[in-house]
Amino acid sequence: MKHIFRRFVDILDDVLYPRHCLLSGDHITDPFTLLPGVSTTALAREQAAPYGPALEVLVQRHVDADDFLLFRVSSCWAVHRSSRIDAVIYAIKYGGRAELAECLGALMAEHVDMQDLPDDVIIAGVPIHPARRRERGYNQAHLLARGLATARSATLLDEGIIIRRRYTPTQTSLDQHQRQSNVEEAFAVAQPELIRGRHIVLVDDVLTTGATLNSCATALIEAGARRVDAMTACVAV
Repeated sequence: MKHIFRRFVDILDDVLYPRHCLLSGDHITDPFTLLPGVSTTALAREQAAPYGPALEVLVQRHVDADDFLLFRVSSCWAVHRSSRIDAVIYAIKYGGRAELAECLGALMAEHVDMQDLPDDVIIAGVPIHPARRRERGYNQAHLLARGLATARSATLLDEGIIIRRRYTPTQTSLDQHQRQSNVEEAFAVAQPELIRGRHIVLVDDVLTTGATLNSCATALIEAGARRVDAMTACVAV
């Protein structure tokens, strides 16, 4: 009876407040979607990110070869002038859609690079500064990581283990040199014993130049991590 009532409420809610897709703007008629508020059809039309070496070459254009410490870089969707997938990221970061982040993380777990993870892998969200977390109420990267870790039955690194030491300006408006300087030595590991000798997958929402991810990876390697990969929802191409 409770299930029937819940379904009735959902139908009534759709009639009174029709759901519209974040990507297409169309009314969502399918009651079961991969992401809440996102048409599965519209999501399927989004361009996949470059894969493997092509993605790593893209990042290595912006990070000096001697400083590049990410073992593998992976992403799900490409962000460009005609894509709309960034609307999902915007809704998570600035629209308060925290529940969307974990669902997106679970989808990220379906990426081919996430299928061969060792049993002792640790999934970690790239930290944001405490001041920014207070502003937003949550760290979207940690929520993505939690969704991915749950879907892969992997260990999730608690928030506060990797520390963002400096409140850095957003990377969006900075050039390549400024981006690297902006995040240089921005991260530290509070409890190195938890990651020493371990394989870490760093999770974030959008990969632009890779400077933030590589800086975070540097802190982890210096603290004793055996290997650090990067996994993002989107990559700017």
